Amino acid sequence: MLSPSTPAGRECSTPSDLSYKMTDQDTRKMIKLRAANEALFTGRRNAAKAAWKAILKELGLQGKVSTYQMAKKWDNLKRRYKDLKYPPVGMESVADGASSWPWFHLMNEAMEGRLVNSAPLLTPVTQDDEQHPDPAPRHRPRPQNQRNSEPCDGPLGGLEREWEMVERERAALEREREMVERDRAAVERERAAVQAERLWLERERAAVERDRAMVEQERAALGRDREVLDQRALMLNSVGHSGHLNSLM
Repeated sequence: MLSPSTPAGRECSTPSDLSYKMTDQDTRKMIKLRAANEALFTGRRNAAKAAWKAILKELGLQGKVSTYQMAKKWDNLKRRYKDLKYPPVGMESVADGASSWPWFHLMNEAMEGRLVNSAPLLTPVTQDDEQHPDPAPRHRPRPQNQRNSEPCDGPLGGLEREWEMVERERAALEREREMVERDRAAVERERAAVQAERLWLERERAAVERDRAMVEQERAALGRDREVLDQRALMLNSVGHSGHLNSLM
C-alpha cells in the first residue's frame, strides 16, 4: 500500500511511521525547552503545532519525531507527574513512586516555573518558515531518507485539524485543572489553620482543667483548715467554760 504524498512528491508520515525512540538527553532537553517556551502555547489555532515544530528543530529531531508525538509525550509526562504529586484520595501510597520516577524532580521544577530560564526562547515555526527557510540554517546532519514529519492535506489533514481541536480542549482542561488544584491547596491551608486552632483550643481547655483541679484542691485544703480551726475553737470554749465554773466554786 502506497503512503499518501504531497503535491511536491514528498512522502507523508503519520505518527506511527516515525519509530525513533527519544533518549534521556532528548527528553531532558525537551522538558526544559517546553518549560522555557510556555508562552508560545497560547491555545490559539496552530500555536501548539508551531511551538512544537520549533522545539523539534532545536532538538534536531525533525523527520524523526512528529509534533503529535512530542505533544503526546509531554502530556504523558504531565499526567504521570500530577498523579504522583497529587494522588487521588485512597491512592496516597502511589506518591511513594515519585522517588523512583526519573523525571519527577525535573517535571516538578518545570511545573512550578523554575525552568523558565533553563533553555533558549524559540520562534514558532510556521508553514511559511518551512517553505522559505532561514538562508543560514544550523549545520545539523540531515537524516537519510528524511520525510516530512507532519500530516498532509487530505485524510491526514482532517486528522491534523482534529488534533488541533483536542490540543485546545486539553489546554482549557489544564487551566481548569490548575484552578482546581489551587482551590484544593487553599482548602488544605484552611484545614491546616483549623487544625492548628483546634489544637490550641485543646491545649487551652487542658490548661483550664488543670487550673480547676488546683482550685478544687485548694478549696479542699481550706475546708480541712476550717475544720481544724473549728475544733480548736470548741476546745478553747470548753476549757474556758470549765475554768469559769471552778472559779465560782
